[in-house]
Amino acid sequence: MKAEVETESSLRGVACKLEELAAAWRQRPIAAAARDLRQRLEQNRFHLVVVGQFKRGKTTFLNALLGDALLPVAVLPLTSVVTVLRYGESPRATVHLQSGRLLAIGIERLHEFVTEPGNPRNGKQVAHVDVFYPSPLLAGGVALIDTPGVASVYEHNTQVTYDFLPKIDAAIFVTSPEPPLTSAEIEFLRDLAQQVSRVFFVMNKADLADPQQLAEVVEFARRSLPENLPADRSPIFALSARQALEAKRRGDAELLARSGLLEFEHRLGEFLKGERDEVFQRSVGRGLLSLAEELRMLLALQIQAARMPVEELRDKIARFNQHLAAAHQQREDNQVLLKAGIARLSAAFEAAAREFGESQIPSLTAEARQHFESLRGVRRRKLAAQMDRFLAQHIGQRFETWRRDFEEKALQDFRQVTGRFQEAVNELIRQARQTAGELFGLEMSPFEAEEELVWLEPTGYYTDSLLDWGLGNAPLLLPGGLFRRYLLRRILKAIPEELERNATRVAYDFKRRLQESVSAFQRAMDRHLEEAILGIQQAMQAALEQHEAGSAEADQLAARLSDALRELDAIRASACQAIPSLAC
Repeated sequence: MKAEVETESSLRGVACKLEELAAAWRQRPIAAAARDLRQRLEQNRFHLVVVGQFKRGKTTFLNALLGDALLPVAVLPLTSVVTVLRYGESPRATVHLQSGRLLAIGIERLHEFVTEPGNPRNGKQVAHVDVFYPSPLLAGGVALIDTPGVASVYEHNTQVTYDFLPKIDAAIFVTSPEPPLTSAEIEFLRDLAQQVSRVFFVMNKADLADPQQLAEVVEFARRSLPENLPADRSPIFALSARQALEAKRRGDAELLARSGLLEFEHRLGEFLKGERDEVFQRSVGRGLLSLAEELRMLLALQIQAARMPVEELRDKIARFNQHLAAAHQQREDNQVLLKAGIARLSAAFEAAAREFGESQIPSLTAEARQHFESLRGVRRRKLAAQMDRFLAQHIGQRFETWRRDFEEKALQDFRQVTGRFQEAVNELIRQARQTAGELFGLEMSPFEAEEELVWLEPTGYYTDSLLDWGLGNAPLLLPGGLFRRYLLRRILKAIPEELERNATRVAYDFKRRLQESVSAFQRAMDRHLEEAILGIQQAMQAALEQHEAGSAEADQLAARLSDALRELDAIRASACQAIPSLAC
């Protein structure tokens, strides 16, 4: 315990010095990141993040851990809102707006800010929401974090979840038997393995699979886990969050034991009691080293800029800016190619949806006839209502099954298209940093921008009422036999119409989701491009300002920067000494 306290104190000192040094040299993003790490150490704030594919039941899982239906479920979560659960004496929430304003709200209003129906497209500009709750699990600085998950039909998880990866100390990855572990989840786990020191693996919805099927799915998941994943020593936890939540709310000990959650809670408790501090400190130490490396590169660049003649410096800045102008033009060209690739995907989906709808006419017609004949003796209005439900249910089921299967394949192409764009942006970043390095005689550390795509859920399927064809209730006045023949003709006419209409709808919906996903992806990649060069530009500009103030000031700047580099090396050495297991 004493050693852990000393390590924490050492890391806090490292973070404080790094923050001060970065701020002194106007590297504000690095200073802000170091400040966040320092505050996490001071508050002993351990980030235990729940991640998983949308509709795997991770929000229900979080509610089960807390023993209360705290977070809204069964609705589409916003792709831009992170929910942070912290300890509080009474349930309450604080909404953090992107403007910096804070809104104190009751738990009952949570859905107004973190769900799509309550906050369409995040029109309320929510950055994240803190939820406070008196759970023993949250005591001692543990923050349970619910991130927007990997959507159920695409190859990438959301940008917000990916942005949060560097802030994760340990993760609980939630999946479920249907469908089995997808390629999108496996890819996300590979990314996760590079960022965190511990991952717990939960197979939720175990109650929906028979024992043999569950065993096969668990074994498949175990074999599919990336080799470099820092998985917990425990096995994959198969459980039912739904049963566990119900059991806790009813006080049903037998159902709780059957749910499988108790085994997970026991292991998590062991981890938080005995291993948490080590994992937390290693996570913070890794973050501090990364920041120190970036700051060292920027300070070295500024030293080189301060030491060269002012005209040479102006010339190099001009050449660097010329390179950036060319890079931005190349980015625009890449965006045109990206849009063309997305247009091809959308057109292919539309054609496939139309073809699928047409292919379903014979079988759906036969099933509708059979179901209609089975409803002999049913009164007119009830007969029409039952056939309405039959068509709506069967058309929705058919399209949903087809859509999921087709999108899983089609979005492999989606991944390739966006992957090429991401690589193109990374190449621009590499070239910009390489140019800066060549201009100033430095080896620039790599900077890789990786983005995950926001993917919205489909909006559903619709069919018109069979009694809604402009005649009001008049057909109900027909004699029984005539009404049945009239309704059957209407059904047979409606089937191809409704299949065609829903094929058009699902194609339009796919196109909309593609466009919105790509727009968010492009904005995020543009931000990464700007971030990758911002520090370089600031370093060059600071050196130029000192040059323009006089050669003596430039010499003094170079001397102060050399002192700062030595101080930074000492800071880095302190971090390595505090956490010997770090790759120093």
